[in-house]
Amino acid sequence: MLYLSQLIGQKIYLDEKPYATILDMAIFENRPHPPVSKIEIRHNKKKLTISPDTLAYHDGKLVLKSHHITQLPYDHKDFYLAEDLLDKQVIDTDGRRLVRVNDVIIEVNGELKVAGIDIGFDGILRRLGLGILKFHQRVLPWSDIEALDYETGTIQLKLTQNKLRKMHPADLAEILEDAGTKERLGIVAALDAKQAARAIEEADDETQISILDTLTPAAFREIINKMHVSEIADVFHDLQPERAREIKSILGDEKSHQVTNLSSFRDDVAGGIMRGHFFSAPATATIKELQQEFIELSSIPETIVVINSAGKYDGIIQTKDLLKFDRLALLNDIISERKFVTTSAPFSDIMRLFAQYNLRSLAVVDKDKKPAGVIVIDDLLTFLEDEDNRNDNI
Repeated sequence: MLYLSQLIGQKIYLDEKPYATILDMAIFENRPHPPVSKIEIRHNKKKLTISPDTLAYHDGKLVLKSHHITQLPYDHKDFYLAEDLLDKQVIDTDGRRLVRVNDVIIEVNGELKVAGIDIGFDGILRRLGLGILKFHQRVLPWSDIEALDYETGTIQLKLTQNKLRKMHPADLAEILEDAGTKERLGIVAALDAKQAARAIEEADDETQISILDTLTPAAFREIINKMHVSEIADVFHDLQPERAREIKSILGDEKSHQVTNLSSFRDDVAGGIMRGHFFSAPATATIKELQQEFIELSSIPETIVVINSAGKYDGIIQTKDLLKFDRLALLNDIISERKFVTTSAPFSDIMRLFAQYNLRSLAVVDKDKKPAGVIVIDDLLTFLEDEDNRNDNI
């Protein structure tokens, strides 16, 4: 087993004399162990691309098998290991994170094949000529990563996109936050619109803005249609003016008004913290009727906002608590919590209510006491984390 860092710069011999120097190696096919398809060399100050079939590996040396050397043409599908992979980042779909490629592991068994990547400190030491120092080696097999095409930003798949698509939105969001602009667009392109929307919503504001500002018009339209209005509102005023206008065109008058209204709240009041998307049901509905409605949903809500006949807030029920009551019970009779705050309530008031009454969720209402949103405990933690980040950057 060899390392790319040991091969780059190594001499190629012909008749036991140095003939050329290795500059890079390319692979073409996406397999679990892709063979090296081309070797880029420098001979007499000129770059040449040759087939690995012209070389043999003997006693730690690469030697040419013949004096007749055929040059290979350039192919835009070639993926060069040093130029396109070394020191770049790849997605570790098992560890659900971006990792830096410090070296590439090459198998020598009749032909040269890529076996994996070295993401540990050993790879850096090896390239610095300090390979005698040993640390815990961290290696990822080639089949477990998704390499990125740094020219187009698209994902070079080694197996399938299934691994990426099965990841939780929060894990995808962490990868998006660590990735560069091109890599982000490549990751988003590999997901369907709904998955991409959920992942973007889980990411920090800076990442959301970067992605939404750089998406193609078609992808932007698909993803905006799948995003929650309250999440769009969080970054609406920070987007490029042209993108903000596109959002209004895509969403239509009613949802655009919601975005404008939600984005007008300060970050430290209930209207700026709340989730504008929530599940509501009339107070006169029975648990049985509610359960029938759940069948049509793609996911079951954790919280139910109960409203009266005038559309005003009546109370909140935790979905898990429905199991405690008879299926014919009216929602109005089993409401577990009736507390609420207005959209202008400061964070300190919200925090006090959560702490004093051990709340899991809290309704937010407008001036007419109609539900405007819901704050859950996770929203408070996110707010506090964002505050810490802002303070660290001061």
